[in-house]
Amino acid sequence: MPIPPREYDRTINPEIERLLYQLQVVREDAEGVLAGLADNQFNWAPPDGRWSVAQCLDHLNVTNAQFLPALRSVIEKGMAEKRLHDGPYAYGFVSRYLYRMMGPPPKRKFKAPKKFQPAPRRSLPEALAEWSRTHAEMEELIRASNGLDLARIKAPSPVTSLIKYNLGMAFWIMMAHDRRHIYQAREVRNLPAFPAG
Repeated sequence: MPIPPREYDRTINPEIERLLYQLQVVREDAEGVLAGLADNQFNWAPPDGRWSVAQCLDHLNVTNAQFLPALRSVIEKGMAEKRLHDGPYAYGFVSRYLYRMMGPPPKRKFKAPKKFQPAPRRSLPEALAEWSRTHAEMEELIRASNGLDLARIKAPSPVTSLIKYNLGMAFWIMMAHDRRHIYQAREVRNLPAFPAG
């Protein structure tokens, strides 16, 4: 269900502009990695156990699909409570640390929790449709956050309820996570053993 229009007119704040720009960069980066792939290439996995391009994309789809409803909920609550602030925003240490650790190139390997594990195979059209859907929703939620207090509104982590992120940093972490696995997918595509189309 779309978030209704805001009751007041407010120009877009710089933090939201930066988030929207980064989202566009992420989308274009993914398009570049996926361009021209046949199904056998999309699902080819290196023999060393690394994920295929399909698994990288499916992992992002699964993770984002589980995180977005929580963001929608805190945004709606923030609107209802009129928790507004135009910034600039100061984010907490834990959120900033996770953002740094999440981005590419990977500085540390993490095992994805079971609920975020990708499927063994995916069709490219199916995976792309879900990618487009989740990133359209992400854009909607970023735009809906304009004028909210991005530092003081907290969003729960999809991994554990013990961790909460500042709303603004939650978006940054999601995009760093996207960039991490798009980087991983590109590394797979650039392997000498990657199959010809």
